[in-house]
Amino acid sequence: MSMPRPHWTTRAYPAAYRREYAAEISDLILRVTAEEGRRAGALEQAAVLGHALRLRTGLDSARPGGRLLARLLPLVIPIAATLSLTLLVLWRVPPLPWDGERAYTPLAYVPWLAVLGCALAGRWPAARIAAGAALLGAVVSFPLVRWTDGAEGLAENRSTLAGLALVAVLVLLAPPDLPPTTSSARRTMALIALALGVPLLVGSLTVFQADSGPATTTDARPDPLRLLFFFTPLVLVVPAALAMARARFGPLLAALLMTASVLALVPVGWLQQVPYAGGGLLARLTFLTGTLTLTAYATRTVRNRRRGLNGPADEAVRAR
Repeated sequence: MSMPRPHWTTRAYPAAYRREYAAEISDLILRVTAEEGRRAGALEQAAVLGHALRLRTGLDSARPGGRLLARLLPLVIPIAATLSLTLLVLWRVPPLPWDGERAYTPLAYVPWLAVLGCALAGRWPAARIAAGAALLGAVVSFPLVRWTDGAEGLAENRSTLAGLALVAVLVLLAPPDLPPTTSSARRTMALIALALGVPLLVGSLTVFQADSGPATTTDARPDPLRLLFFFTPLVLVVPAALAMARARFGPLLAALLMTASVLALVPVGWLQQVPYAGGGLLARLTFLTGTLTLTAYATRTVRNRRRGLNGPADEAVRAR
């Protein structure tokens, strides 16, 4: 009896994995499609393609890269969501003369609110679907902004759309079997969203008087991206350090961060490449993050060793 032909999605897997599991995966796709319908079959095919891509990029849950990406999700999701909420609110506020082009981009912003909400509720499959909608919304917004706001509007919003699309890709690439649904991860997302969202919203809506010429002033508002680059490093120092301290290569990551920050502080370094003249602050906070990572990693290691040494003794005392 001849073997059934492997499903086309299995071609995305590495050769060795495909030879061993292609028949099993193909049978699963056919069975899901037959029992639950074409929609469920399409979702299963998307899951297969995502798993194959994670295997090829080393971002599956069995490798350090995938585990590190999973630990980054509670940090990047609230950043994207709070920025999207701020831009969505500003889009509805009448612009001031000095405001930039506010492009018609709710398709890129609204899904991030659903991503954060579903993640906080512990519904990670729904959050991944919302991340897919956010990626699609960002991609569709490029031609839409060009059509509604012209070349200038696209130029002013291109980097924001690209950044939101990149974060959506990271969410989709992260191992689905390591979801940020623990109480610690959800607490981190809620605290970051609150600590970053409040100053972003309040600051972006605050009107101040800016010099517009000799002895003349005009109403203006802070640029949300300027506020994002300023507040995000301040908010992420502690949670980023704790996340890296739990990583397998935490000390190495901390050393790389500290080395990069020292090099950036050199006058001929990379500070001029950081937007909105925030390079000095970013470099110093990066060094602080690395220092806190090493401290947390050392504390955690000592505590675990003491538990390992005292464990049998404690059990013997309790047995008496």
